Amino acid sequence: MVKTLQIILTIMKTFNETLVQKMERLANLTIRSLQSGKTACSKRCLNLAEQLLQKGNAEMKNAITNVYLYSVSHYMELNRYPMAKLLPVSLHKEYVKQINTSGV
Repeated sequence: MVKTLQIILTIMKTFNETLVQKMERLANLTIRSLQSGKTACSKRCLNLAEQLLQKGNAEMKNAITNVYLYSVSHYMELNRYPMAKLLPVSLHKEYVKQINTSGV
């Protein structure tokens, strides 16, 4: 598990991309792993996003909530994934904030 996270972080560091593009790539990786039924990979991606949300600076936190979480939660809602079971605690709290502030 740690090795996979290290590989993902290494890939993210080697590409000359903006933070938003990196979060889009991580979101796409998470969604693809959900689509293919790779629950362990999905959980690793979600846990990585959780760690970045907890330990990142303000720019990182904004990118996680506005890009990553928005994309992943949208996919999960459409496909009726159990949000409370799959999302780590901090990501789930941010998801609830998004839902409550969206006016839905």
